[in-house]
Amino acid sequence: MNKGVVILVNGEVLADRHNSTIASQRENASLLARGLAPLLAGDLRVVILHGNKPQVGFVLHRSELASHALHPIPLDVCGADTQGATGYMLAMAVRNALRETHVDRYVMSLVTQTVVDSHDPNISVSTKPIGPYFDRITAEQYQTTRGWHMVLEPGRGYRRAVPAPNPLEVVEMDVIAQLAENGTIVIAAGGGGIPVIRTPDGYLHGVEAVVDTDQVACMVAANINASIMLMVIESDEKFAVSRLSTEQINHLSLGELNALLSTGSFQSNMVSAKLRAAANFLESGGEQVIITTLRKLPQALDNKAGLRIGLKDTPFELAL
Repeated sequence: MNKGVVILVNGEVLADRHNSTIASQRENASLLARGLAPLLAGDLRVVILHGNKPQVGFVLHRSELASHALHPIPLDVCGADTQGATGYMLAMAVRNALRETHVDRYVMSLVTQTVVDSHDPNISVSTKPIGPYFDRITAEQYQTTRGWHMVLEPGRGYRRAVPAPNPLEVVEMDVIAQLAENGTIVIAAGGGGIPVIRTPDGYLHGVEAVVDTDQVACMVAANINASIMLMVIESDEKFAVSRLSTEQINHLSLGELNALLSTGSFQSNMVSAKLRAAANFLESGGEQVIITTLRKLPQALDNKAGLRIGLKDTPFELAL
């Protein structure tokens, strides 16, 4: 059986806080696909997941601004909107990158649902920041007039926070695994999937929440027996602050990673979440996690950059 790789792309990689137009998202998707070309050209089983915190926040913000004239868009439908739009851009970019390298592979983007527990306490607590950043005055205004729960991200500003219950299962998981096994490059579980609850009689209903993409990536990895998880983040800054630079080759064993996590001394929730997902993946049978930025992705796949966790001192191509 060919080895599998799960590629997890932060939403901010495609839509950063300085330039989030559709044109820039298309450009970033193209840069990502070209950077991934060495992986896509082989016979690996590939599943790509993307975050959608900025994108779903923009859809919600647009809906709020137009609320005087148009019906509101529920959060689960916003998730579906961004899965479809981002999946479309990524699928097109991947197909074009394959054409440039004369590789013949199917590419499919799936709008994916993720089951959460209706009794999960997190379903009623707003903790997950999404969407654009606001200054304090605007944040206080939106909190008062729109009932938004706002949280401060130091150095960046205020963002809207929404519930983020833990994922239980991906509804389309069997389809994802079958497609990947047959050689299709699958883009799925964008934003962690659309959160749904399953009633006792088996019916699904969407809920107003988001799902943690890092956790779902680990679930997908387990189901396709992935050996490698590649995380593409928007900036090295937070990892550099944590003394875990992704701009040069840096190795950690699983034991070293767990020791680092036990300190709980991370200033960034993103760094902590990525590293905990890496530990989860490795403890579940994965071999190697590679964390890099979009700018350094080609160098990371050429063993010249990237934080590597797991198979210490093992070159990327040998891990494949």
